[in-house]
Amino acid sequence: MKAFKLWVVFISALVLEIGSTLYINSVADKEAGQMLVWSFLCPFIALPFSGFVADEQKWMGRIMLALFSAIGYSTGAYISAFLIS
Repeated sequence: MKAFKLWVVFISALVLEIGSTLYINSVADKEAGQMLVWSFLCPFIALPFSGFVADEQKWMGRIMLALFSAIGYSTGAYISAFLIS
């Protein structure tokens, strides 16, 4: 498994988590413009993540992708907590 794939999954998970949190925040604040932007962008942000996970054949590669994904989501949650406060 190439390190490039792991970093793409990490960045994709990080940005997806931040985008999802900002989407939820815009729904709660009833901001239609931001809501439309995030609802349109999030599937495209997840595209590289989904492709790499679906293509991986080995279990060790899947575990590494899951690990980098979890770290990305955790980091994104930590960052988005500061963005919405």
